[in-house]
Parts: sequence; structure tokens; C-alpha cells
Amino acid sequence: MTLDVRDEAARQRRVPGVCFADEPSGRTAKLAGTGLGVWEVISACRARPLDRACLARSFAWLSAAQLEAAAAYYAAFPDEIDAEIAENDAVTPEALYEQYPFMRPR
Repeated sequence: MTLDVRDEAARQRRVPGVCFADEPSGRTAKLAGTGLGVWEVISACRARPLDRACLARSFAWLSAAQLEAAAAYYAAFPDEIDAEIAENDAVTPEALYEQYPFMRPR
């Protein structure tokens, strides 16, 4: 998904604590000050509805405000985050070996 600068700014106003950054896979929503993608935080606790206690246990070093920003962004844009999680899940050893056969261990 490609957002223009205005879309990103609108999303940052809607969910304070989220910023956007370039990644090898493209622009992605991040938790400000952490380097973590929102999808990375949300994917740690896959139960739906989102289990905030699981988030707090999984990311004990993040503040309550940062965890709330991740949860709020996911609530606002679930399709985007679910697509990023699915894209990451598709990167399996077998998928990599198919694309890069020279990487397969002998």
C-alpha cells in the first residue's frame, strides 16, 4: 500500500505516537521512538480481539502510551496491518530456497 504525505500526516494526527519510515519492503507505520513496526507489535499477540495484556507482557519495555498507539493504529487500519503480517508470514525457509536455491543447506 502506498500512502502520500498527506495520508501519512492524517494518520499520524489520528493516532499520535505512530510515524512512518522507509523499510526494504516500503513505507510502514512504526511506533515513534522504537524502530518497531506496528505490525511487529500486533503480530506478537495474534488472538482477536486484540489482547492488550499479551501486548504488555510481550513488550514490557514499551510504555502504555506506545502500546495504546499500536492498538489504536491496528483498530483504525486492520487491513493494512494484517496484510503486513501476512507478507511477513509468507517468508518461510522453503519460500526463500525456492527463490534463492543457492541458500539451501547441503
